[in-house]
Amino acid sequence: MKQIITVFLVVIIAFSANAQKKSGTIEFDRKQDWIQIMSKLPYMTQEEIDRSRLTWGKNEGNGQPFILYFNENESLYTYKEEVSDYGYSWKKDDYVVIRDYENKTIYDKIDFLGRTYILQEDAPRIKWKILNEIKEVAGYLCMKAETVDTVKGTKIHAWFSDEIPVYAGPEGFYGLPGMILGLDFNDGDVIVEATKVTFSDEVVELPIPKKMKGRKLTVAEMNTKAKKYIEESIEGRKNPYWQMRY
Repeated sequence: MKQIITVFLVVIIAFSANAQKKSGTIEFDRKQDWIQIMSKLPYMTQEEIDRSRLTWGKNEGNGQPFILYFNENESLYTYKEEVSDYGYSWKKDDYVVIRDYENKTIYDKIDFLGRTYILQEDAPRIKWKILNEIKEVAGYLCMKAETVDTVKGTKIHAWFSDEIPVYAGPEGFYGLPGMILGLDFNDGDVIVEATKVTFSDEVVELPIPKKMKGRKLTVAEMNTKAKKYIEESIEGRKNPYWQMRY
């Protein structure tokens, strides 16, 4: 009888602990390996790849900081504001990614090829395959999952933790049984990893910008534009990812 009570208490404590992990912020670091990205472009010769390596070196510069605000029902992902030593902040492209998990909708503001677009529609379903791998990210034990980038045809791997029972994640990804704390685009072309997780006892309010202005576009329309731009850039022997988000 004592064993049953002990197990019951452990379950209750674990449930209570997870229940307190449904609201807060997560800081992410996003690193883009330009040499690796360029080396995979079909028009690049080995000589051009070698020259790029000499120019870029090891390409181990600082990543870009992002922040995810989340609660049980919604999340917002955007650039984390950086203030320089001189007191001013850097101008960033418009990039605000909002997910409403209760109503299953998206609301994004994205700069794409020199224009600002608003994407507001039902959330597209992401087809995930959970794999038999684990690793630690930001102090949390994570499982690995895989999906496919429908625009580029490349694989995206996510690392998620059921210790944070919210179906959210960075870069607009969601739908796994736990918070996504890491992303790997095409075997290291872009790596996004959590660096700091902060929980709140109160429901975090999303800092939605007062002005979400831009040309309205659907996800399908943006994907079509992206595919066309990538194809035309490669035909013209240009790196498409200088002008669009990878």
